[in-house]
Amino acid sequence: MKVLGICGSLRKESWNLKLLKNLIDKTADRGVESTIFDLNTVPMFHPDVEAQGIPADAETFRDAVRGADAIIIACPEYNGSMTATLKNAIEWLSRRGNLLTNKIFFIIGTGPGRSGCPRMHMHASYSIESEGGYVLHQPRVLLPHVANFMDESGNITDPEVSTLLDQAADSLIAFTERNPSG
Repeated sequence: MKVLGICGSLRKESWNLKLLKNLIDKTADRGVESTIFDLNTVPMFHPDVEAQGIPADAETFRDAVRGADAIIIACPEYNGSMTATLKNAIEWLSRRGNLLTNKIFFIIGTGPGRSGCPRMHMHASYSIESEGGYVLHQPRVLLPHVANFMDESGNITDPEVSTLLDQAADSLIAFTERNPSG
């Protein structure tokens, strides 16, 4: 089984990237081939560019998703929704042979504030599900007040959050094994 992680934040020290790395590590600890794809190289979707062919960096991203059995998305909530980075990634995946159809996704998010990213989760889920993807909604890993459970280096400091990430890894792996084609 292959699990691919993508982060909707491009910040080098992104809290969501750190959360994603923790969950990816937990899937890898369970014997799953797990990697993270850096969206910094994926160009902005533009129909005029697409009309001339999918750019190489976008195709590399599409290939990574094509080869994954499940995708973990970690994303902050910007202006009550997903980031432009994540929306752009979804756009590239939905074009010229929709790669969202029948793929399994698990969406997580965190931030320094008190919201815990519920609107990001809702909008990202809707965008993926409307194109035929499957979003595993439980357990919810939408965590407010990131400084209360993670240090600056990305280490989880709250045992309850570590347990939640263990549950998330187990649920994603079990669901993907039961539904290999999505």
